[in-house]
Amino acid sequence: MDETAWETLVESIVAGSCTPFLGAGVAIPQLPSGGTLARDLAKRFDYPLKDDENLARVAQYLATSHQPDFARRAVRDRIQEGQDRHDADHPAEAPVNFVRLAALNLPIYITTNYDDFMGRAVKARLQQPARVEICRWHDRLIESLGKYRRDEPVATDPLIFHLHGHLQTPESLLVTEDDYIDFMVSLANRGPKDVPVLPHWVRRALARTSLLFIGYGLEDWNFRVLMRHLMKQQKVQQSDQAFSLSIQLPPDDEFAAPEQREQAKEFLSKYLGTTAIHVHWVTAVDFLAELDRRVTEARESRTREQAHALAD
Repeated sequence: MDETAWETLVESIVAGSCTPFLGAGVAIPQLPSGGTLARDLAKRFDYPLKDDENLARVAQYLATSHQPDFARRAVRDRIQEGQDRHDADHPAEAPVNFVRLAALNLPIYITTNYDDFMGRAVKARLQQPARVEICRWHDRLIESLGKYRRDEPVATDPLIFHLHGHLQTPESLLVTEDDYIDFMVSLANRGPKDVPVLPHWVRRALARTSLLFIGYGLEDWNFRVLMRHLMKQQKVQQSDQAFSLSIQLPPDDEFAAPEQREQAKEFLSKYLGTTAIHVHWVTAVDFLAELDRRVTEARESRTREQAHALAD
């Protein structure tokens, strides 16, 4: 782990200028990974192809053989089962990964997960309901949810933005390949019915803060869609602030050897058009434990420095 990368990331968090993106790996083992969920559904519904770890492809098969809402319900029910099992053992508690994320005390958390663990962790930390928004990526969501709130998220009233949907709103879930295509079209067209897909405070965070991806693999559909959008975002945004990107990737990803990991990092740097990229090859739970320790130490050090300055 590069110390410079850690220092850059921790400083941005302490300054409140970091936006985390949360993927399925953050919720493991409480919830299944995308690959596990895909294999379960493929076996249950006799998926005929070999790529049974591709959740978007398996869900597309269900949407075609049955209907799109059937595919969404199948995915939703499987995630809900995992959340219910966790709740039976730990009522109203969030898993430790989300507790550590809430402790970062940031104004915006963006998640591509469907569960409410992040909102639950923020509620427990601040003793107030979390502010949750679901991305309006098609017309029905605007009709049912209305427009976004306009007030700015702050650390004392943070926003959890569900980019790819939420369990409690099944029609919001992105699960099939068609869903991802429609989502990208909506992004390009600035949203249905003249309502932006991404509210202004999310777009500003993408352009002006350091970004931290946790719980993704390079082959994840969610990750690839986000990287594609970020590539376009960085080409058009005019912010003077340097773009910094930290990505936690699983150590057993396809890039196992050190030279392969360097190639992967070089690819991401070229793809996004930035050299300010830091890749951490470690599990989400180990990464967040180390991040929590370093952020706590940095905040304590800053508090001591401020106390000494006042004393002088």
